[in-house]
Amino acid sequence: MNASGDFLASASPRTLFGLRVCDLGWNATLGLVESLIALRGNRSTLGFLDERTTLRQMIDPAYRSQLGRRVLLPGGGRAFSLLTKARHEKPAPVRFSATTFVPALLSFMEKSHRIGIAGEDTGRIEALREHFARHAPWHDVAVVALDQDISQRFDLILVDAASLAQERRIERRLALVRTGLVVMTGAGLSTFIEGKSVRVVPKADVPSPQPSFA
Repeated sequence: MNASGDFLASASPRTLFGLRVCDLGWNATLGLVESLIALRGNRSTLGFLDERTTLRQMIDPAYRSQLGRRVLLPGGGRAFSLLTKARHEKPAPVRFSATTFVPALLSFMEKSHRIGIAGEDTGRIEALREHFARHAPWHDVAVVALDQDISQRFDLILVDAASLAQERRIERRLALVRTGLVVMTGAGLSTFIEGKSVRVVPKADVPSPQPSFA
């Protein structure tokens, strides 16, 4: 069993919409995710089961299969609550979002880690890098240049993607990058740069991926 499988077996007695989700409190979840990051050479992907991902997996079997291979944290929000009630699902007692989870995780990890931020909007990614470098200055926070060969190793990569199409392109590009954990944040990090001037940088051309990982 891989790292994600071990996580799910120990942390996920609950299912939502037929998908296994982490059913732990905040501190236990942060501790387990930190353990996944430490398992170098055994990469995992973490995502959030929110209204966007839930609706998409209902009509896209391939995406549902992809979610099934991720460590999923149950989301919140009014729309997600309405979906769970409509499907007679029992809501998780603790709910997460990229907006709350990412800064909490960076603060929780006392040891310095190399954190990468990846996305197709280079100006936006640089603004996020500056924000999180200030938020947790003991970490080494860097932009992941998708238009270049990526030789560095990262402990954690945060993927900023406004659409599922962007998410898939970025995930393919990161296939051969060495990292312990990839976190799919969707557009959940937007709140940290809203109202701030974002330097406009020419959009990076994401090259065709090398053979994808299993």
